[in-house]
Amino acid sequence: MNGTHWTLRTVPSAGARHAFETFLLLNNVTGLAPGLYRYLALTHRLQQVDTDPAIPQRITKACFDQQFILRSGAVFLWTAVPYRMTWRYGERGYRDLHLDAGHVCQNLYLAAEAVGCGVCAIAAFDDDLMNGLLGMNGTDQFLIYLATVGKKGIRDG
Repeated sequence: MNGTHWTLRTVPSAGARHAFETFLLLNNVTGLAPGLYRYLALTHRLQQVDTDPAIPQRITKACFDQQFILRSGAVFLWTAVPYRMTWRYGERGYRDLHLDAGHVCQNLYLAAEAVGCGVCAIAAFDDDLMNGLLGMNGTDQFLIYLATVGKKGIRDG
């Protein structure tokens, strides 16, 4: 909620805190230029963050060179804003963040299946590199989870 505005979400969140922000690395999405975007929940829009052609390679490197990232249509990157959870739940809020990350990613798996896409969740990444790429300090906001999405049955050449 922001003043008198709020978002309705389809994913559970401890105490309805919704401590996540969503970024998308778009590699091959019809109608959108490749690059890094941020999802703006209040206006239901995407904001371009980085259109450098090297950003997919940098993100892949920060994910220990998992090359399928480059072949996916899109990559969802979820960042956590811990204060949204910890102001209410104290240190326990950090545990709730990880539970909620699972809920968010599971919803992506379910939605992707409904439109014939596959998902691969990724928890293996270099925290400092990823936070730097996203412009975060790793304390007030940090990457918590990401997942690739692509059409099923599409293989490399």
